[in-house]
Amino acid sequence: MKVLTDTGLQSYHNQVKEHFVAKEEGKGLSSNDFTDEYMQMIKDLAYVPIAISSFTNNVNTVEMGSTVTDVTLNWTLNKEPESQKVDSETVEKTLRTKQFTGQSIQADKTYTLSATDEREKTVTKTTKITFLNGVYWGVGESKDAFDSAFILGLTKGLQASKAKTFTVNAEAGQHIYYAVPSRYGTCGFNVGGFDGGFEKAATIEFTNASGYAENYDIYKSDNAGLGSTTVKVS
Repeated sequence: MKVLTDTGLQSYHNQVKEHFVAKEEGKGLSSNDFTDEYMQMIKDLAYVPIAISSFTNNVNTVEMGSTVTDVTLNWTLNKEPESQKVDSETVEKTLRTKQFTGQSIQADKTYTLSATDEREKTVTKTTKITFLNGVYWGVGESKDAFDSAFILGLTKGLQASKAKTFTVNAEAGQHIYYAVPSRYGTCGFNVGGFDGGFEKAATIEFTNASGYAENYDIYKSDNAGLGSTTVKVS
């Protein structure tokens, strides 16, 4: 039978003592006075402010007179937020998409996404649905009277200005036409590096395919049968 002597007891006490920190006056068992400051420094170095990488909608640009009923918003963030909203509506923080159905949008509309991180930093980004009317270009026989059907028979591009560069093939007897909302202002033309070559043929009240009506200026090339021609409008 082994007997624990005073020397052995002292040795055991010293071994156990190595695994514990002695209590110091003014400190509790849960205090972390030495490491708190440095831990905060590490957290500060590792902190990445929240950022919205992208925020888009699936509609973007539509023709004036039309109605948008369904919209899907999608976005990406550089990290998961503590909270996020689309306009004033809270969205679950793990989601990166939101759908709106049964809408009746007939004018420009902007959506705002806001995201807040663990340090209460908030960032925002917007995406917009824009309603535009078209500019129209193409070729046709010479004529003096125009209506909406004539413009609708040309190629359409939705845009917010009169400027356009396009290429058409005007065969014998065909003129080049360009139609634009009157509110965009007077058009200037350049063909093959030379300014001019077009004149305003008419101004009519045009109704687009979506039922929206406004005044349009129709321009006609001075000459017919120009073949493959690139026109720059400014």
